[in-house]
Amino acid sequence: MANGGHPPSPQGGMVPVMSQPTETPRRSAFAAAVFSLLVPGFGHLYERRWRAALLFLTPPTLLLALVGGIVAADGLPGLVGLLITPFGLSAAGILNILLAVWRGVAAADAWRGAVRRESGLRAIGTSFAGLTLSLVAALSLHLILGGYVATASELVGGIFSSGTETPGTTPAPRWDGKERLNVLLVGIDQRGDSTTFNTDTLIVASVDPVNGTVTMFSIPRDTVDFPVPENAQQLYGATYGNKINSYYASASRHPDVFPDGPMPALREMLGNFYGMKIDYSLMVNFTGFQEIVDALDGVRITARNPVTDDSYPIGGGKYARIHVLAGVHAMDGAEALIFARSRHGSSDFDRAARQQQVISAIRAQSDMAAITRNLPSLAVALKDSLKSDFPQQDLPLLLDLIAQIDAGSIRSLVFTPPNYQTVGSDSRGYIITPDVAKIRAAVLQAFSAQPTKEEREADAIAREAARIWVLNGTGRKGEAGVLATALSRAGLDASAPTAITPAEIGLLKTRFIVFNGAEQRMPISLALLEKLLGMKATLIDDPTVTVDVEIITGADVPTITP
Repeated sequence: MANGGHPPSPQGGMVPVMSQPTETPRRSAFAAAVFSLLVPGFGHLYERRWRAALLFLTPPTLLLALVGGIVAADGLPGLVGLLITPFGLSAAGILNILLAVWRGVAAADAWRGAVRRESGLRAIGTSFAGLTLSLVAALSLHLILGGYVATASELVGGIFSSGTETPGTTPAPRWDGKERLNVLLVGIDQRGDSTTFNTDTLIVASVDPVNGTVTMFSIPRDTVDFPVPENAQQLYGATYGNKINSYYASASRHPDVFPDGPMPALREMLGNFYGMKIDYSLMVNFTGFQEIVDALDGVRITARNPVTDDSYPIGGGKYARIHVLAGVHAMDGAEALIFARSRHGSSDFDRAARQQQVISAIRAQSDMAAITRNLPSLAVALKDSLKSDFPQQDLPLLLDLIAQIDAGSIRSLVFTPPNYQTVGSDSRGYIITPDVAKIRAAVLQAFSAQPTKEEREADAIAREAARIWVLNGTGRKGEAGVLATALSRAGLDASAPTAITPAEIGLLKTRFIVFNGAEQRMPISLALLEKLLGMKATLIDDPTVTVDVEIITGADVPTITP
């Protein structure tokens, strides 16, 4: 057509072409609501409501940026440390409520914006029912999260000091996170609400933030004749003649002499004895200790020597005979408590060493998955069994310090006769008299001496407590036993069970198998095994196998020399 494509009108004129209106794409109201429920503002983007999307997206984006900035600056421990302070827990609770409300409002607004384009009451009713169910599901998650925040707040507040001082008491010292931190760990056997109990376990843990090392000092509970700090000499004289495990109870009966309470008095007494300042304390009730171990799914302990006790108290004036074989044991709370408390078949010195061993094993084997899975029961156990005067507002510093600690750098020193004390008996019964000057010198030496690489490795292997079986895969007599003995001399817990026969005999190559993810909790032991055997481990999941490592000897079995 010469006229540019316009058809002629009947009168010979031109007929204009009318543009067709573009229909706005229909959007699902239910989908818009769900998108904004997941991320406020996403449903509005889906609807192409740009201003509303910006409005609802801005607050959660700023919150996410704030969290990301904290993690970038201080790492994940810094974020966790901030969250468990009084301010952090309160802020987490408030933000959880605000976020729940914001998500609900965003979802409702996105649904309202899209439902106008729906046709029919049935479609509106269906999408509204979906919106309601989605809101209930999403807000239920906020209720659960709020429960965790409340549990954490109750737990942290129930264990740690609020930081406020009781009128008339001396302000608590503040630790700056850079100096050496000395903490007194006190184990008690409190029955009910009784305030008359002995402190049968006294361990001072000294942490060096610079080197990431921990040194633990223990004194037997029967130690007597402690030098008394000056402020308590008006009551006891120059020395405290009774056993040290009674000092806490004695101080609690004399608030006029110890206005700050018995725990600061015990800290001062032991600090004067060791020649150090003890900053804070942590009291553990033995009954609660059992619940803590159970909540962590147990602990693996290497008993270096057999433990036998023919009169272990079980309550009600009754006693039981217990026997723990030397070797690796997977212990529940009750078994770990028996292992840590038994003393009639050995001595207080052995018991102090075993208590330090259990503490180290729990520290090394704490599994974040088990903690998360059993958080409610763990929170109850911790709240009822742990009390500390460490300020709650300083917990970020403590968490940062714990993250720096090398589990292989924990050293233990138990001040026992005959090197540091003299055994005797008098009207007080069985007593131990300390050589104070020698003990103070040993403390100073422990602070200045760093553990060797071999010492750290040996301690780490003992804490990992890997169970190793060596099986004879060639049929050569005694071969498995020889290899197991060599591995034991290297510090590993290896045995050659004769009752177990491999499925195949006459192997040419030695098989080295690690079962069920054990490599995650025994990295030091695994590295030593790979070095000694000259091969890498094969990782296998088999829930029927209870041992951690299985070595089946082949014709190429290595000869290991001490």
